[in-house]
Amino acid sequence: MTSYLIILSIFISVAIGYKCKINVGIIAMAFAYIFGCFVLGLKSSAVIAMWPTSLFYFILMVSFFYGIAMTNGTLMLIAENAIYLCRNRAWFIPILLWLISFGISGLGPGPVTVFAFMAPLVMATADKIGMNKIIGTICVVGAGVAGGYTPISLCYATVRNCLVTAGYEGEALIADLNKIAFNNILAQVLIFIVIYLIFKGWTVQVSKEIKRPEPFTKKQVQTLALIVIGLAVMIIFPLIKNFMPDSAFIAAVSKGLEPSLVSTVLLVIALMLKLGDQKKALNFVPFSTIILVCGVGMLVSVATQAGAVDMFSSWIGDNLSATAAKLVIALVAGCMSFFSSTLGVVGPALIPMIPNIAGATGVSVTALVSGIMIGGHFAGVSPFSTGGAMTLAGENNEEAKNKLFIQLMVLSIASILFASVLVFIGVVR
Repeated sequence: MTSYLIILSIFISVAIGYKCKINVGIIAMAFAYIFGCFVLGLKSSAVIAMWPTSLFYFILMVSFFYGIAMTNGTLMLIAENAIYLCRNRAWFIPILLWLISFGISGLGPGPVTVFAFMAPLVMATADKIGMNKIIGTICVVGAGVAGGYTPISLCYATVRNCLVTAGYEGEALIADLNKIAFNNILAQVLIFIVIYLIFKGWTVQVSKEIKRPEPFTKKQVQTLALIVIGLAVMIIFPLIKNFMPDSAFIAAVSKGLEPSLVSTVLLVIALMLKLGDQKKALNFVPFSTIILVCGVGMLVSVATQAGAVDMFSSWIGDNLSATAAKLVIALVAGCMSFFSSTLGVVGPALIPMIPNIAGATGVSVTALVSGIMIGGHFAGVSPFSTGGAMTLAGENNEEAKNKLFIQLMVLSIASILFASVLVFIGVVR
């Protein structure tokens, strides 16, 4: 009975949060405390220890560092220059916008930063060149999510944390993570291609309104140099390790390279050079997302302790075929994400069930986890979800905003169905 109640509490948290406009993570933490201490008899310290510290630190420090690049305008100026360079190849601008969002998210900040800061730029550009706002939405939400699956970004880190919680580790964990990341990026590329073709993205027209951006300032150049150095350090040493596997020094350095810790060092250097305002940069840390992701993670940990995860996954394994299990898991994730966060609620709630479902159905872990994340992310264009809501906020015209609201509703439903098709035909494996 306790297991059923804890599973129910996850959905109740989402419902209360949506209805009362309260962060779902806060409600989840309250449920984690009530069930953990007073139903399961856990010590309060044990419940507090369920807060995912490594994930919290990752989001905090990576977002804080890139907040410097946002406050001094470095990332936005990169985007504006790229668009200006393509002014004579209008058909490529939607593709370029997608690549810019992918790149910014992939550098480490993750999709939330892209949602917040690319949405106004993309929507303004769409007005200038006559680009359909649905294409613009995919350029923001889809590309932001895809970029989040680089090894140094938010989505990758969140899925890794969920898989570690589910008991995965070592080389098998990395191999599965890379496959899941590939599946998610591929799915987002495919839906962009479909939307680009349906809404004729090649027909956009560039007017003279696109002006030459201002040149980079000294501080912006220094910020860009820090970003490049950080990426180079994260990439070069692991590559050298492949060619020099016996080098103790290279192995030690590679082992110690972690995006959040590297970002901490880069942040200190940026602040010492006064490249941006510390307080303003701190505003770019998505504390709401941190509370959401970590709070739900605590409740899921309590549910795992109570055996709720094993119970639900056993039911799926006993009652559904392999194909049905993949479809159901993707549809459930999509429906949950329609009103909530894929990274904050859907992934942490469903991924811990995967080992048992995979064992019972014979479906690969990568296919099931990819189905969860793709189904959830595709529904993220809903105006009730983070990505869709921020994209909607980037549209300043009230009449156009009302039209876009309806379009996003339809797009989110169609996207969930598209995700199910990808899972069904085996594109996601």
